[in-house]
Amino acid sequence: MLIALLLAAVAIAPARGEDDLRSRLKKAVRSHVQEGLAKAGLVGEVTQIQLPARSTEMQPGSTLKPLRAFIPARAAGRYIIPMEIIPPEGRPFKLYVAVTTVAVVEGWTTRFALKRGAALESGQFYRKTVRVATHEADYVQEDLLPEQYQLTTSLKPGQLLRHHYIEPVPAVNIGDQVTIYFKSDTITLVSPGKARRKGRIGDIIPVVATATGKRFFGRLTSPGVVVVE
Repeated sequence: MLIALLLAAVAIAPARGEDDLRSRLKKAVRSHVQEGLAKAGLVGEVTQIQLPARSTEMQPGSTLKPLRAFIPARAAGRYIIPMEIIPPEGRPFKLYVAVTTVAVVEGWTTRFALKRGAALESGQFYRKTVRVATHEADYVQEDLLPEQYQLTTSLKPGQLLRHHYIEPVPAVNIGDQVTIYFKSDTITLVSPGKARRKGRIGDIIPVVATATGKRFFGRLTSPGVVVVE
């Protein structure tokens, strides 16, 4: 019985040694990636490290060395980290380790369902820190919600606010009454009309003069005011 236990211990020892080496490699890669995220000014976390099959060839006492700096463009992604393994005996060799990261985002989350076109108000949202697998720049992370914005789509409760979910509130909508100023070098004429497309300040929109029914294009200079030159 004692001999059997000794043989089992000998068989298990190499496996445990391999596990320790692989754990050491994972720790080194994780530290390298987190350092790169910090240097890039990004907030992210490593969620998965996949070691190649050749990692079992590592010897105790090997030196683990990243082959190049890791400066990612975004916090969330899947990256290949090249590592040089320098054994105490024999030739160095390379390992390519696959790493998956997520972005840590502090954004705005809906308290309840919101319909498309709803104006943004602070009482509709609360701040929440979440981990996302998409580009962190997609999310609204400013300390204050943008003013004079509305939703471009309906949102469910607990949904994180993204930039493409919002747009500035238009100064006029289709069918709104507007005042049209027809300007030339010598004269300015004023006519009531209707907007034929929604627009923001500075946009060129089509309008129809009420008196003549003719269609013109003018610049929206202020809410309800269109200048045709």
